[in-house]
Amino acid sequence: MSPPRLSVLETLDLFAALGAVLLSACWALLSGLRRGPDDEPSLYLHVAYAATRKMVARCSTAQLQFLFPNTSVTYQQQAKAMQMTSCVVELPHGARGNWIGDPDAKHVLVWYHGGGFNMSAMDGHFKFFMRFIKSRPRTKPSLSIFFPEYSLAPAARYPTQLTQAVEALRYLVTTTGRRPSSIILGGDSAGGNLVAGVLSHLTHRHEDMGELTLTEPLAAAVMIAPWMVVNEPDAKLAGYSGGDVVSGDSLGTWARNYLGGADPDYYTNAARAPAEWFGGFPVRKILVMAGQHEYLLPSIDAFVKALQAGYGPVEFYVADKEAHDALFVNLVYYYHAPTGQGTKLVEWIEGVVSESA
Repeated sequence: MSPPRLSVLETLDLFAALGAVLLSACWALLSGLRRGPDDEPSLYLHVAYAATRKMVARCSTAQLQFLFPNTSVTYQQQAKAMQMTSCVVELPHGARGNWIGDPDAKHVLVWYHGGGFNMSAMDGHFKFFMRFIKSRPRTKPSLSIFFPEYSLAPAARYPTQLTQAVEALRYLVTTTGRRPSSIILGGDSAGGNLVAGVLSHLTHRHEDMGELTLTEPLAAAVMIAPWMVVNEPDAKLAGYSGGDVVSGDSLGTWARNYLGGADPDYYTNAARAPAEWFGGFPVRKILVMAGQHEYLLPSIDAFVKALQAGYGPVEFYVADKEAHDALFVNLVYYYHAPTGQGTKLVEWIEGVVSESA
């Protein structure tokens, strides 16, 4: 999972791209003095989000992967900064699992990170979860986080990432011997897609993947800002991007890199699945979260409606005036104000752990 090597032309173009990002940030600073109700309330984040949209739209996938370290490197860096012990395990099909907290904890939250299947985990992911684990009182039931590093597109294409996500769960229930009722599945953006994909595989075995049968339902599943329509942007399932970090400019490229010419199916595009697809999902409760300013909010809403019709009651929380993955993205920009999504996630996880204790 080493970063790609850039050609001389790609390197020169990277400087031009970064210049475009700087100009975009300057324009956002000026135009942001008069923001509308659908824009980010914070001027600082308004500028940061605009720069992010420009970067992911202007830079090639190779350039983005060159700029940002892979997931395991970021994990090691943040573990050192937070003075936490790192523990990495090798998983089948080229994946790795990064432990946050005690690997022997009774309860485990598996977290599949976002990044459009093309980018590694952000340092904001690890800042959030490491602070969460370190701040938990010892009197509470033990909890750790298992954070898989999956292969990135376009070097690896669907269903590689879904296979790796299933193998991470298999490792917990077979190698570590954990009961499914002590495991929470979670993911954000593309990682939310993987949560739905894993649950789909457990219910409807994917023909290209090994079967995994659970002896009991999982404790819970949570999907934050799930990317549930992985193909060309659909205007009917997209919203306004000016208050978000995500736009259709990058999603189309990332989807093509991920699918590699394969047709989307219900494992990749859960928002397109009929309600009966979700019946029998082996999980006790489900939470879906999004931000009010999500570009993906219409597709997330469509997914939740189908999920509720087939699976049953699902909690759907939309954080007021927040962007895609705000609980993680904001930390990347050293913006530490609490988010509704972050507060909700912690409270919900603690509730699940308490019920399962």
